[in-house]
Amino acid sequence: MIDEPRGTNPEEMDKLCELVGEVFGSRMCERFPTLFCEENADNLRIIKTDGRIVSHIGVVVRDMIIKGCRISVGNVGAVCTHEEYRKRGYAWMILEDLIKKLRSDGVDMLLVSGSRSLYIKHGCTHVGKVRRYLISEDIELPKTNLELRLFSLEDLPSWVNIYTNEPVRFHRPYDDFRKLTLDANISRKNRSLYSILDEGCPVAYAVLDINHREKDEFVSFNEYAGSRGAIVESLRLFRNELGIPNITIPVSLHDIELARLLDSKGLEPGYSSTGGTITIINFPQLCKKLMPLFEEIIGSMAKCLSFDYQEGVYKIYFNGDNTIFDDAHDVARLIFGYPPDINEHNEFSTNGELIKILKTIFPIPRPEYGLSYI
Repeated sequence: MIDEPRGTNPEEMDKLCELVGEVFGSRMCERFPTLFCEENADNLRIIKTDGRIVSHIGVVVRDMIIKGCRISVGNVGAVCTHEEYRKRGYAWMILEDLIKKLRSDGVDMLLVSGSRSLYIKHGCTHVGKVRRYLISEDIELPKTNLELRLFSLEDLPSWVNIYTNEPVRFHRPYDDFRKLTLDANISRKNRSLYSILDEGCPVAYAVLDINHREKDEFVSFNEYAGSRGAIVESLRLFRNELGIPNITIPVSLHDIELARLLDSKGLEPGYSSTGGTITIINFPQLCKKLMPLFEEIIGSMAKCLSFDYQEGVYKIYFNGDNTIFDDAHDVARLIFGYPPDINEHNEFSTNGELIKILKTIFPIPRPEYGLSYI
């Protein structure tokens, strides 16, 4: 007998972690402490059959802060079904349940760490572009007076302060930050967290992952924040500290300063899409929350914009004109930009001033996962 999808009861957490551990590895629940915790139990949606938890989808609801605007995001991950119960439609049922719950809770969009057909059929799509720089071993890096220090709890207040100065970021409560820097990284042997110090004071930080590719090793920046000049200066220190010459840095398009510093060293970036896939689940509310940003970009004309969604159709209105979208993928790409592997096309159903306005206010940036990855 199958039960309806629902949240997890606190006394079921151990059994849920057994299922997740069987599918993803025994330490999965330890690696994602903001997801697998009692206070988040109702967002750990499960299906039980004959009294056994057989399917799960988890979400952490937090805000993205985008140049002062706050967007509510359901960060989805750890989606799994016990191998004996697959191909019965459980994953579809549980994702439908989750989306219904999040809409009711006032969440604006989903960010999913996957791109399989289950998500694509629910409107999830790759959006936006990220520059990716490779600092190879033949790139000469200058000496510096900066210092590195492995992260410890005493650095947490500095990290919080540095991160909150980022204009595009996740809302990350202090307790989240503590869990994500300390508890979540205990089982990650390939990850190192460093404070970058100038005269003993943290001015930036970096979360580094050591990756293996065939016989090659390279260091990848998982997250960074703070002084861009200090980050670039510290590259030589990271190379020496870890004994790995090749370093990759993903740089969001809005991060003009870091891109310029790396460009000045003769580096040419490649491009990839931003992490995960996105679908908008509350289009009018999302756009309303972005209105202060629109007003900064186009002034009083923003007050003439309105947004609507009815039965799979997205509409944008401006001074008697309107444009219509009937594809959730196009809407997500309009708002956050096209990935590098998809050519931009004229998806608008009208011509005129509205199109010019939409191409001015969109796309908007979004933070990369970093430590907030689920």
